[in-house]
Amino acid sequence: MPPITVVIAAGDKTSRTLSLDTLQPEKGIAVVGVARNGLEAIKAADRLKPRILLLYLNLFKGKRDRLIRALRQKSPRTKIILLTRRARENQILEALSHGALGYLKEKAINGFLVKAVRKVDAGEAWVPRKVVARIIECLASRTADL
Repeated sequence: MPPITVVIAAGDKTSRTLSLDTLQPEKGIAVVGVARNGLEAIKAADRLKPRILLLYLNLFKGKRDRLIRALRQKSPRTKIILLTRRARENQILEALSHGALGYLKEKAINGFLVKAVRKVDAGEAWVPRKVVARIIECLASRTADL
């Protein structure tokens, strides 16, 4: 079975290194690219067509929805996992509503990034239960408005 290909999009070296150090030793996962900004992330997704793109949410203030849509347009089969140091719940929900399939806080990377990559690649979502409850509440309120 071919490895799960991953591109990491993170603005600061510490975040990129943390993700790289966690994923590189894993069998069946290959980091094929690193992007330092949104434009590089779009180009890498278009060129490399990774199965997973790790997107540091804090890097892309105010343009997350457009960035995620552009990434999905350039590489529709690429699954996006959001990584963040801290983000408000509404930012996470917004990014998930535009097509991201996972969310992980940076402090949980060492313990859960590999599992999140494998699960999202297998077609599952990776979000904390608290966020799942909010997603269901948002969907219910949208349905009630119809």
